[in-house]
Amino acid sequence: MYARPVTVAAQVRADVERNRSAIVAAAIALLGQSPNASMQQIAQAAGVNRATLYRHFTNREQLFTALHEAVLADTAALSSQLPTEGPVVPALRAYLDDAITIGERYRFILMYRRTDPGLFEAEAKATAPVVRAIRRAQQQGEIDGRLDPVFASGQLAMLVIGAVGLVERGAMTLDDARVQAQVALGNAIVPR
Repeated sequence: MYARPVTVAAQVRADVERNRSAIVAAAIALLGQSPNASMQQIAQAAGVNRATLYRHFTNREQLFTALHEAVLADTAALSSQLPTEGPVVPALRAYLDDAITIGERYRFILMYRRTDPGLFEAEAKATAPVVRAIRRAQQQGEIDGRLDPVFASGQLAMLVIGAVGLVERGAMTLDDARVQAQVALGNAIVPR
């Protein structure tokens, strides 16, 4: 059998997708080190010209929306790994550590204002498995049943944002922030 020839349209789509991926990856890396990097600097880091960057993202807000979507995709992938059987709290503790790792990678997004209502719905969808896990933990007596599961899930998100923010401003190391987030998790949701 012969391989089907690649059409010009397919090659163009592949180039477009490759450029977009390169821009997003470069923006994550560069903005993580220099949150005020210019669009020109992002284009250079991605190995594309400014015109190519602006064909994908007409302004900084559109780029940040795409980066926020990348955070949500990583968060959804992480939360989908929560087990549906067995003890929940140990899984939530591991989830918190991994979420802090994601938060550290995308700290410039966590510190950026997020006002797009479309992203609120995506955030809720990305964390729905966490809410389900918390409900299950409440049924098993692992988590205080008085807590609203959506609120408890939001508290996990705030622990991530708080830990990353403290690291960002140099108030503590990433390892110390992880430890403190774990202590706070235990104090906040586990019955005494």
